[in-house]
Amino acid sequence: MVAVAPLPMNLLPAGSYFPASTPGYTISRTVPEVRLEFTVADEQGRLVHDLSAADIRILDNQALVERFSAFARDENLPLRLGIVLDTSDSVKRVLPDEKAAALNFLNRIMRPQSDRAFVMAFGADLHIWQTSTADRAQLSDAVDRLHQPGWGTRFYDALYAACNEYLSHPGESNFVHRAIVVLSDGDDTQSFHDLRDVIALALRGEVQIYTLTLHGKNRVSRGDAVLQYLADQTGGRFYMAQSSKDLEGMFAEMEQEVRTQYYVSFAPQQMTPGFHALQVEVRAPQKLQVHARQGYYAWEQ
Repeated sequence: MVAVAPLPMNLLPAGSYFPASTPGYTISRTVPEVRLEFTVADEQGRLVHDLSAADIRILDNQALVERFSAFARDENLPLRLGIVLDTSDSVKRVLPDEKAAALNFLNRIMRPQSDRAFVMAFGADLHIWQTSTADRAQLSDAVDRLHQPGWGTRFYDALYAACNEYLSHPGESNFVHRAIVVLSDGDDTQSFHDLRDVIALALRGEVQIYTLTLHGKNRVSRGDAVLQYLADQTGGRFYMAQSSKDLEGMFAEMEQEVRTQYYVSFAPQQMTPGFHALQVEVRAPQKLQVHARQGYYAWEQ
């Protein structure tokens, strides 16, 4: 995997990265308890599996969380997965490689007895090629068939719709891992929603967004900053492949990370309405990288 440093914020689209407390940008819901999933890796990107609750320190709006009601590491949480493929004109050259890698990923990661996934594609329009199912054959057939001719890219609208798929099943157990894997260059030309809308809805639905793009290492893309920011804010990861040969290895890394998560539950430190910023710190002698969503929304009960 190519390590990509976060790009300067001035490369993000104008108006796309204001703090979540900005007036007019608050999606609220009652949060009697916060449930946070995260991964921890060393400087080489290898996942760390042996942390205890005593090693973890969480700040909720800068207030230290004094007590966890639950802490565990799980490799077998049921997956609720969304595969979102950019089929716009700007990525049509690499689309066959992306489809092949997505097919391999689905066949490897899906456990029909516990997992469900859906397949969506976008260009000038959005289309769900397969609704949520546990059937790997149906999912693979959907990826194989998908196409989206025409000009235009509704990147943000597609991710907003994908996040909304999770919120349409309110009765589902909290003990599932919700993730979206999006293959795109991160460009958007005509969405009704913006980056802030997507992140707000992902945080509300506890959805981690994993982003993957394919281009040469010497190319600096504005879309890379968007993809990096989406992953950082929601607790996912950003992957940049230099060639189609890198895709399978990156999907293998993604599979391991999606499957291996720490999760912790705690009561909000203050029941103030609106956005609560979260910060996860790890006590360890070596430098570690934490991937966790950056906050949650709440209102007073």
